[in-house]
Amino acid sequence: MIRIPRWLVGVLGTLFALFHAGLGFSNIPDSTEPFVAVAALTIYLATVLPTIILFRGPNLPTAQALLNLAAAAIIPLLVNSYLDPGSMSAYSTWYVMGVATLMAATAVRQQRFIAWAGTILLVIQVCSWAGVIAGIQTGLLGALMLVFAGHSISVGLAKAYRDTMLFNNETLEIEKQKIANAVASEVRRAKLEVALNGALPMLNLIKDSQGKLNDAQKNQARLLEAELRDEIRGRDLMSESVRQAVKAARLRGVEVIVLDEGGVSNLNEKEKSSLLERAVESINSVSEGRITFRAPVGETWHATLVASRPGIAKPDIWLKF
Repeated sequence: MIRIPRWLVGVLGTLFALFHAGLGFSNIPDSTEPFVAVAALTIYLATVLPTIILFRGPNLPTAQALLNLAAAAIIPLLVNSYLDPGSMSAYSTWYVMGVATLMAATAVRQQRFIAWAGTILLVIQVCSWAGVIAGIQTGLLGALMLVFAGHSISVGLAKAYRDTMLFNNETLEIEKQKIANAVASEVRRAKLEVALNGALPMLNLIKDSQGKLNDAQKNQARLLEAELRDEIRGRDLMSESVRQAVKAARLRGVEVIVLDEGGVSNLNEKEKSSLLERAVESINSVSEGRITFRAPVGETWHATLVASRPGIAKPDIWLKF
């Protein structure tokens, strides 16, 4: 995409606006009311130059746009007050394209409604003063085309600005997600490292005994293996209270499966903590059977907790968080 510097657009717009002012100044010696002509030119320059040059951002302040609307109403009145429609020169109606330039700049700066209101005032005043045919000869058609061009540019700029902001927001979200994933990965790595360090004594015991463990040691090894699996598969579902509740349930003989597929990743800490505390209460209430605590993706809920017993079709607990 070719990008045009704003300063260049401002310079070109200023030169175009000054061209019409130059035509007006060249016609002052032929004017019957030179002071009125100077006043009209002063109003024109005092509104068109700030509109083109000043104000940061694409939008023109409403106060300036209303000043431009007032100028579009006053300038034709001032110039027409001393002009004779039957004897006007080629440059005496400079204000037609001048006001059109002002309204086009107003439209480009995202004040399209006010720009067209000023253009309509210009057309009414010129046609009322000189008639439709003579009004067309003053350049009204060119003025309308100029304002329409400003309107079209304004629509294109607004769309480009929205697209740019959308792209920037999407890029920011992607970067935020990358950072969040990296942080989550580091947290999981740290938790897994702690769990593995805790497993080292049992692993050394298995090595030293060549796998010949007594019943108590076998139960301890099975619990340790399940805890390691929880840390890998449980991810965001594993809080300290959940770990303790799951361990206690397994000591009671309950089979527990914890599986996080990403269903709670969008919850804030308060919401996640509330969900996990409710899950802990349910886990603590189960004395036999099997518990499945799962956080699926693509569902209208964040997590489910199902407690069932062999031979019984209906679950004892079936919760959706």
